[in-house]
Amino acid sequence: MTTRCERRGQLEIGIIDHDGRSYAAFGASVYGHNITGYTRQRNGQVALTRWDGGTMLACRSEIVREHLDGSIVLMFRLTHGRFVVGYALSDDGMLFRGELLTDCDEDRARHEAVTLAEYWAGIDAEDDADPWHGEPDETNYPDW
Repeated sequence: MTTRCERRGQLEIGIIDHDGRSYAAFGASVYGHNITGYTRQRNGQVALTRWDGGTMLACRSEIVREHLDGSIVLMFRLTHGRFVVGYALSDDGMLFRGELLTDCDEDRARHEAVTLAEYWAGIDAEDDADPWHGEPDETNYPDW
């Protein structure tokens, strides 16, 4: 098995080659104010990394809220009233989905982080309940 990343502008594609087949998925990305990355514990702080482990964002971070299932609401403090806020299923090695906020204070950033986390937690719950979104999965097909 081999892994590699390919970047196209602000979009990263993670590729795994295994048993003669290639599997690809979106990795870290920045699109407008939307940010996708992966959490990584570094020096007592949560940093954002790309799929290949390279640093995407390493700055002061705060876990705004931690849930019993291990998911977290995160806030990264940038300069000039900017924050990156969002949601991840854990503080180390998990997908982070968030947004860049501009011209706001810490209280508003925390509120926006919780609101965004509630949205993504709802999406995750829907996926857990019906991962194929009403479509039959391959176990529903006979062996051909």
